[in-house]
Amino acid sequence: MTLASIASPATQTKKTATERLPTATILALAQFALPLAVAYLPLNLYLTRYYGGDLKIDIATVGIVLVAARIFDFIVDPLLGALSDRFGHAQGRRRLWTLIAVPITMAGVYMTFIPPADAGPVYLLFALFLVYFGWTMGTIAYGAWGAEISGDYAERTRITGVRQMFALVGILIASLAPLFTGGGPGSPNGFAPLMSGLAWIALALMPLSALILVLLVPEPKSVAHGIVSWSKGLKVAASNGPFMRLLAANLFGGIGAAANLAVVIWFFEKALDLGTLSGIPLIIYLLASIFGAPLWIWAGHKIAKHNALIIASLSGIAVFAILFFLPKGQFALTNIIMALAGLTGSASATLGASIAADVIDLDALRSREARAGLLLAFWGMAQKAADALGVGLGLMILWFFGFNQNGANDETAVLGLKLAYIAVPIAFSLLSISMLWRFPITPERQRRIRAILERRAEREAVV
Repeated sequence: MTLASIASPATQTKKTATERLPTATILALAQFALPLAVAYLPLNLYLTRYYGGDLKIDIATVGIVLVAARIFDFIVDPLLGALSDRFGHAQGRRRLWTLIAVPITMAGVYMTFIPPADAGPVYLLFALFLVYFGWTMGTIAYGAWGAEISGDYAERTRITGVRQMFALVGILIASLAPLFTGGGPGSPNGFAPLMSGLAWIALALMPLSALILVLLVPEPKSVAHGIVSWSKGLKVAASNGPFMRLLAANLFGGIGAAANLAVVIWFFEKALDLGTLSGIPLIIYLLASIFGAPLWIWAGHKIAKHNALIIASLSGIAVFAILFFLPKGQFALTNIIMALAGLTGSASATLGASIAADVIDLDALRSREARAGLLLAFWGMAQKAADALGVGLGLMILWFFGFNQNGANDETAVLGLKLAYIAVPIAFSLLSISMLWRFPITPERQRRIRAILERRAEREAVV
């Protein structure tokens, strides 16, 4: 069955009535994103400097351990996705796998963030295996839960938008942690107070948040119950044009974002010469992203989600490009630009995740199986690949232009920093936009797909 046939007059159906989810249910679902963000961001932001500095493990060894842990994580993603789709129907698939994931993640966070004084590479490798395994299991089940809980085109954007707001609050807490923990970059206490402080925040919030989630959020109703083989399932996914386009958009956008994140503090410190104020523009950006999320929830409701995402991306590019030409020392102007760019910053996660739920419906139509977990695992793998490629590309550009992180830099080195922080993300954002241009799943087509799925589920329930 093709999208064209779904849109043809012969298969047109009336819009199915989908009740608007109570605000309390959406908040109960979305709030779980906060402890997940608090637990995950330090792994990218602080872990290398913590184990390389405070614990005196050779920085190259830390890098090898991180790569090894990521390779393992990359391999198990599709397995965890498939397991969360196929097992636990009686108990609630998403609820069961979330409950299993939480204690594993908590144990991994404790081991990784609060290690013994003599922790070495083997200890770090095991701790990272544990935290990545639990976090991946939890995010796959949680993401599938959010994708399946509503079949309504607009309601899905409301769900993902509120969830992104909670995630950004978690990112903000982790980013501001050096201010209230007494540790972090430049602190005489090192990173131990910072990491232990964030660990206890995550460990306190995660079980409480999980309890709210499992008690107050209903298990999504599956509209597909079949089981297909792995080989057939992969063929169905590969032949799903919208799925592959969204996967490519996620990959390209992720590469640019990772290159940007890898050099962000250096950019404000070295390229714009903001000194001790270098962290403020990032905080301004995160705050603006939180306040911008409702705008993209509204835009996703008023126009097709992919069109709203294209508008947000182009607007962000136009504002962000100004930084390339900004003179040094312009603290106030920098913050204004970052605030305007931040208003578009939550659009990708808000609208992209909502589009992903629509693409999952198309997969269920074709495969006759509920595979939200597996497909979200593939998207997670693409994001992890993007993280590795983006960080590598950004750091390679700095190396090529002779950037010195510990000393003065000439204009050539500053140019390399600007290219890594601004030009690379813009180029990959444009590639991502090209994948979304004239995206085939419109609101009307999604409603028709959903109507077919729900009628099919009703017939199978009768049989």
